[in-house]
Amino acid sequence: MKRLCLIVAMCVLAARMFAQEDVVVAQDTLNHWLTYDIPGQTVIDSLGIPDLEGEFQYLESDGNYHQNWDYFSLGLTLWMVSDTIGSPSSVEYIKITDDDSLTTTTFVTTKGIRIGTPKKQVLDLYEAFQVLDLDDAHWDKPYDVRYIVPLDRLWIGDPYEATIIEFYKDKVFSIEMGYFWE
Repeated sequence: MKRLCLIVAMCVLAARMFAQEDVVVAQDTLNHWLTYDIPGQTVIDSLGIPDLEGEFQYLESDGNYHQNWDYFSLGLTLWMVSDTIGSPSSVEYIKITDDDSLTTTTFVTTKGIRIGTPKKQVLDLYEAFQVLDLDDAHWDKPYDVRYIVPLDRLWIGDPYEATIIEFYKDKVFSIEMGYFWE
């Protein structure tokens, strides 16, 4: 009986090892709380009212209303989504960047990546990634981590839900996370 249990346990372990290729990258966060799908009220409670709230835009593709929230002093832009104008919204997309010399963002990802982190350090954190030319990206297929050469971007997730880290001069220039469309 012990031998049978041992054999079963070894088979389960082997199956898990082979299934590693199908592992989905966990949803990333900034500062251990900010991520997509959280309520807009949670963002306001933590960061305050945005510096600028954009106009509502209705998209027929998903039947929802979308609005930008900009926190300029934090280098943060949020794309919010709601069913109707004035109904509770949630975060659909996040972008942080230091593209303004007056802004220094303090946001950091779950893996400790922030604006200005050296490219080599980031790529070392993601050991199992594929290097691809844009034409070879196969946007129609799911994947975990890919580095798209001409865009100088690390894409973590799948074609529709991901964290994207963009490099400029071998350092992290921007970090985006959320839902993406073709």
